[in-house]
Amino acid sequence: MLAYLAVPAKHMQGRKTKPYLRICRVFLTKQMLAATRENPAELRGYSTEKKGKNMKHKKGITQTDAIVTILVIIAVVVTVLVILSFQMRPTCEKNFQGLANALMVYAFDYRDEFPVQGAGTHTWGPTTTDWDDPAKGWTDPNGTMTIASSLYLLVREADVGPKSFICRQRNRRTKLKIRETPFENTTPYDITELWDFGPTPTDHLSYSYQFPYGKHPATGTTAPGNAIMADRNPWTDSLLTASDIKKEKLSTFMDRISLIDFTSTTIWHQQIGNSAAHDRIGQNVLFGDGHVTLEKRPDVGTKYDNIYTIGGDTESQRRTGTAPTSKKIDAANPEDSLLMNDR
Repeated sequence: MLAYLAVPAKHMQGRKTKPYLRICRVFLTKQMLAATRENPAELRGYSTEKKGKNMKHKKGITQTDAIVTILVIIAVVVTVLVILSFQMRPTCEKNFQGLANALMVYAFDYRDEFPVQGAGTHTWGPTTTDWDDPAKGWTDPNGTMTIASSLYLLVREADVGPKSFICRQRNRRTKLKIRETPFENTTPYDITELWDFGPTPTDHLSYSYQFPYGKHPATGTTAPGNAIMADRNPWTDSLLTASDIKKEKLSTFMDRISLIDFTSTTIWHQQIGNSAAHDRIGQNVLFGDGHVTLEKRPDVGTKYDNIYTIGGDTESQRRTGTAPTSKKIDAANPEDSLLMNDR
């Protein structure tokens, strides 16, 4: 009917229309003209009840409408962020599981020996000497090698790509920015001819590994409950710095080892010892029997051993341990997991 009224009268001439339609058209047209003469602003959505006042909108967005709209937007954004977080986590777990499988295959091929670079000829350092020299010799007693260079043997021997060593899951709660990026080979040599993840390998590895250059490296005969590999060690991670215990913030919290309290019911007291990844909720851990799981606290090794610290004799000492911050470190015994990454 409105479409009918919208057609100018001159265009209706000569057309045969039904009588009741013509009557309706005339009636509605008169009503619209009358309303326009009485209050022309009404047709524009304005009210002129008070003379001398600025005209106000009769209809518009109320405060309630605005609040509801904002809440809906917030709900949508939160839902999207949660979905993205859950999408990234399986990717990290998939990469980590792939590394775990590669380690087990390596140990099978090399008579129960996990990868250890240099065969004890170099010392642990921030970079690997002559990492980009395919003809490198390992007889220099002054040479250095990284923990990452041991895991790089999986690139050389097990056909594992550099992207598999990176976990890119975003930290939504703690806002910690994961800095690691996949290693890109810019040398003239094939990636399998190199010895490490470039001059700064710590920037291209998201995981820690049982300290390979001490008396108790990981082997194929390691106790099933020992940890072999996990997310980065929080005590050697530059993302986590010392802060005030009173603030109770986990975002950059890493303080004295004695502050970890696994008997406390306050969750952040336990999470102080977790890795920076996964919003400090927990860490992916590979155990000696080959299974991988996301552990929500670090005292999950053999006999409740803390996988990121140097163990002790009693259960309490094993749960907390000693922070591996000194230059000379090593696992306390064969059952002590000490997962380290390059500083």
